[in-house]
Amino acid sequence: MSTPHPNLYRRITASVPLLVTVVVHVILLGIAGYFVTEQIIGGGKKFEPSAPTESIAQKQVEHRLQVARKGGGSASSSPVSASRIFSTAEGALQMPEMPDLPSVGASSLSGMGFGKGMGAVGTGTGYNTGIGSGSGTGVGFMNMSFLGVTSQNSSKIVFVVEVGRELLDIRKGGFEAFAIIREEMMKLISRLPPSAEFGVVLFERYGWNNNAVVSFNSKLMPATVGNKQEFFEWMKPVNANPDRLGISSASGRRNRWTPKDLSSAGIDAQLNPPTWARALHYAMEMEPDTVYIISGSQGDVSRDLTPAELERRKREHEKFLADMKRDGLDPAAVNAARERFLSKARGQLNEVNTKLRAQGKPPLIVTDTRRIFDRDFQAELKRGGFEIKLDTAGWADKQGRPIWWIGMNSTARAEFSDVVMHISKLKRALIKNQVGINYFLFVGPDEKPQSSIDNLSDLTRRNSGKFELITTRRLQELSARDAAR
Repeated sequence: MSTPHPNLYRRITASVPLLVTVVVHVILLGIAGYFVTEQIIGGGKKFEPSAPTESIAQKQVEHRLQVARKGGGSASSSPVSASRIFSTAEGALQMPEMPDLPSVGASSLSGMGFGKGMGAVGTGTGYNTGIGSGSGTGVGFMNMSFLGVTSQNSSKIVFVVEVGRELLDIRKGGFEAFAIIREEMMKLISRLPPSAEFGVVLFERYGWNNNAVVSFNSKLMPATVGNKQEFFEWMKPVNANPDRLGISSASGRRNRWTPKDLSSAGIDAQLNPPTWARALHYAMEMEPDTVYIISGSQGDVSRDLTPAELERRKREHEKFLADMKRDGLDPAAVNAARERFLSKARGQLNEVNTKLRAQGKPPLIVTDTRRIFDRDFQAELKRGGFEIKLDTAGWADKQGRPIWWIGMNSTARAEFSDVVMHISKLKRALIKNQVGINYFLFVGPDEKPQSSIDNLSDLTRRNSGKFELITTRRLQELSARDAAR
């Protein structure tokens, strides 16, 4: 008997593991097939189609209806109520038309309204709202435009507006310019949805402490028709009558400001910021997300003197008075002569304004009687056929220069960077969320305050806002553009 060929033998023995693997897999596949056939397809547990279920949208509706019922809400269980609460169809949510408000016109206002919780999203121009759970109104976030500046995602706005006499100066534009500013404010507020909130703070540049700052309301007010109407009646007379100007011209109530205690916020107690910054402080206590400041200047910044500086200033003032006496001038007599002349000049200006108004022309407004004797004001008087001469008899120095001031200042000039830091600290102490601060600097056609432009541009950039230089001509263009829409 012969021995198998060695090579054939090795091939057979090497194939045994492979054969074993194939057999095992065949057996496992057979078991799996039996399980599927008998347990699932055959007599095992069968899957039957269930009854149709509610859609996710319907479940949301039902959930909100149940919450409303439990909370005593007015939502009903009718299909009509459900379809009004939730709908994905375009234009399914129809809001009532905004009632017409007096003397405001249209506004360029657009955006989206989002409700609290799970509500519909409304888009549109002018009147935006969202539907939320419970009360049915959400918070409107809008893109709004004011005097050419667009602010995004705004729902809580505050206007901070200078209303002093210097804003009505002839170099600025007089009554016409302020009338446009007032009208543009009212236009914007007239188109705010009820879900938005607004506030207005008025200030005068030259005022005493916080008495130069007042507000329509000490807190933000919902933009309801009633609140808007009340505001319009309050704002309409502001600087509308030459006989009653500034803060006192606001109709009815004027909420005086009492600042909150911020002693723990690191506020510099010796800093005297411009009046607009104090008005901004008041506005930030209302926690807005957008602020519009309108002013005729960047204002004056000063700091209280230290005791040592105050003592040095007193010595300098005493030397000044001694020099006057050595030149044969009595300080008390100089003051009396100056006041007599200024009183006479104010009387002359009143006579000029009486004649101008009789001619149907706006009066000439000044804050400081010294303004009458500036070159441009004198030119304006001359154009109208009037003259008020400067007479310094009894109150001029040896060189014939008028002595406008004899008193002693108890403050020293501070830097605008101190104001920027001051506002930053106010924000940290008063504002929970982000706030955009926009500044409109109102100037005359010949004014080019480059330093103020640079300072205010930096301030607004640091505070998520924009700076805009405006003139009477620019205001006229904006007003004409709105009227053409």
